[in-house]
Amino acid sequence: MGTLVFNPGGPGSPGGSLFENGVADRLLPELRERYDLVSFDPRGTGKSSDLDCGPVLRAGVPVFPKTKREYDAMVASSRATGNACLEQHGELMRNLDTRTVARDMDALRNGLGEAKLNFLGLSYGSFLGTTYAQLFPRRVGRMVIDGILDHAQGSTRLMLDEAKVMEDGFNRFARWCSADATCALHGQDVGAVWDRLVARADRRPIPVEGHEPVDGDTIRMALPDLLPKTDLAGDAWAELADGIAQAVGGDASLFAEVSYVGGNDTAYAAVSCMDFPGELSGYADARARLAAAKRIAPRVGAAVEGWAIAAACSGWPIPPSNPWQPTPVKDAPPILITSTSDDPSTPVTGARGLARQIRGSRLVVANAFGHTAFFNSPCARAKITAYLLEGTLPPRYSTC
Repeated sequence: MGTLVFNPGGPGSPGGSLFENGVADRLLPELRERYDLVSFDPRGTGKSSDLDCGPVLRAGVPVFPKTKREYDAMVASSRATGNACLEQHGELMRNLDTRTVARDMDALRNGLGEAKLNFLGLSYGSFLGTTYAQLFPRRVGRMVIDGILDHAQGSTRLMLDEAKVMEDGFNRFARWCSADATCALHGQDVGAVWDRLVARADRRPIPVEGHEPVDGDTIRMALPDLLPKTDLAGDAWAELADGIAQAVGGDASLFAEVSYVGGNDTAYAAVSCMDFPGELSGYADARARLAAAKRIAPRVGAAVEGWAIAAACSGWPIPPSNPWQPTPVKDAPPILITSTSDDPSTPVTGARGLARQIRGSRLVVANAFGHTAFFNSPCARAKITAYLLEGTLPPRYSTC
């Protein structure tokens, strides 16, 4: 059936390494049998001039500023990393937006000798696929986009939608812990344990060998990675529970390793700031957004990717080349859009909004919790596979 180009998400994440490590054979076996699977490292990642300019959200610098002084420190941290990247990588930094990467993907299609691009894009890959379809609609073959980023949402809407689903995810985790005796926090009030841990780390950051001391912001900004991404929670929830219990006992290494704070996530920020700028106008704006998130999600608040991007881009010295805007697509063949009903990273509102922008698209919403329908819903996965392998399309709007 030719080639199927796969983007696993991001932004700022390489794709080629997945295939080098054999991940494609494990995750995409049905497609592997019929397609030549192809992925690539988008510019600024992996073997395509990997960016390494230091952390954007630096340990010790407030991520949820409570004063103008703290807000100014957050902005200065963002600007310092952006300037370091400009010195190291020059003009590349101005050419990392998704429209540019979509043109790279068309060059890849041409190099593969394919008249049409068959594409499966997850998470950020959904935006890459949409952008490609907008630029090159007549070169689209069979395209599936899953875990949808709607470029028309804007930074505040994205953050608040994520906060609502993340709060629900934390509550699901707490209920599982209450019901399952294998949970390291079984028999305890999980929410109260979490709150006490964050407050204690704010007062006295927890030392971690090889890392900066872990404060409350670092713990909170690990939550987007530690909350489970699959409907079959099991091991993921156990890892989060173990991490909390260990941190209460003085070992916060898990939070230090996975948090957005202190992580070397330069490419993530560099791409995001081109496509998804935080649009913060000052401390008053930041304070209002944080308060709005707290009203919607009393425990999680703004500890979501949408706020991580806004904070990381708050002082970015390079103007966005592809800022928030609708991505209308016409003259392309039907594109299959999929989402779970409760996606903590890319809420279903994005899928519904994008379906209205892509003429002739089909939308499948899987009744499941987790990021992307492909990995969290056997029903949605079957529909995706049927389209990519047989060309079978579901109705315009459907659930499963």
